[in-house]
Amino acid sequence: MDGNPKIPIKNIYYMLCYAWNVLDQSDNIFLGSEKFDNIYNLFARIYINGTSSLIKRGFNRYYIQENKATSTLKGKINISDSINQQSFSYGSLVCQFDEFSKDITLNQIIKTTTNILIKSPYLDAELRKKLLKIRLHFSEIKDIRLSKTLFSSLRYNKNNYHYRMLINISELIYQGLITNEEDKKFSFSDFVRDNQMAKLYEKFVLNFYKTHLDETVYNVHAPKLKWNLDEEINEEYMSLLPEMRTDIVVENRVKNTQTIIDTKYYAQTLVTSNWADIEKVRTGHLYQIFAYVCNSDFLGSKKGMLLYPTIEKEINAVFPVGGKNIEARTLNLNAEWQDITDRLLSLVI
Repeated sequence: MDGNPKIPIKNIYYMLCYAWNVLDQSDNIFLGSEKFDNIYNLFARIYINGTSSLIKRGFNRYYIQENKATSTLKGKINISDSINQQSFSYGSLVCQFDEFSKDITLNQIIKTTTNILIKSPYLDAELRKKLLKIRLHFSEIKDIRLSKTLFSSLRYNKNNYHYRMLINISELIYQGLITNEEDKKFSFSDFVRDNQMAKLYEKFVLNFYKTHLDETVYNVHAPKLKWNLDEEINEEYMSLLPEMRTDIVVENRVKNTQTIIDTKYYAQTLVTSNWADIEKVRTGHLYQIFAYVCNSDFLGSKKGMLLYPTIEKEINAVFPVGGKNIEARTLNLNAEWQDITDRLLSLVI
């Protein structure tokens, strides 16, 4: 393939829903048959639909401690601040009190992200107009500076879980932006060409199987494998060995089988060798998945699978090596979503 897989924007939306475990929120952000020519238009539409639903439901509010001048007595008088601010001259006092406010972190993130999307040069004019209208509902909510620390500090519960899709979109947008801190300008990147797509692809496949496979029959997980060493070695030597972190492992309890899947998001599924103009699977990929299978302590039948995305030629190669099957498969992310579903299920059932 030339360049990265050209995945339909709508399919990226479905992948995001699986990767973030927010399929139950997809109905609230239903996109219908709308076509999107870039990822920012998709994000804007998700934000328009999601925030509209949020506004109808009502913003989450928490009690926030305020310390400000007020003409009516509230809570506890802050004498020192009242004197310093000379609030007596204006017929007010500085008071400390708890206020049930919607100016909370989750709402601040959504407002800030809405402003970022509005500034995107790739955004359709009609979508920008709708975002500007939605922003009016955030007049009592402050902007907030986005950061990795901010997103990692968030915790979800049954009362704020409906925010998760919008906040995840916010984080994805933040990660894809190159920001100049001095002039607060943003450089908007092409998410489809970013390394984030590799992580998205991996999480999508993992959670797809967790969602669709019967958990009474299948165990879907992503364990870290231990090296099957002939004898014990000291910790210093152990630390030199690379970790074997699997992407997806699917175990069938009835058939006593294990499939170790390693997702590989590459622009080219196959590569040309140095000696001949013949396309081949990457050597490193085969060695890696073979090592996973050989070191798995599963007692039943084991096989390994390299799963590449593609929009062109489908590959279904099986390599019997050392008494174990290693497969190279492709998933056409340009197909209809039902075809993608059928393909993924056929690989493990």
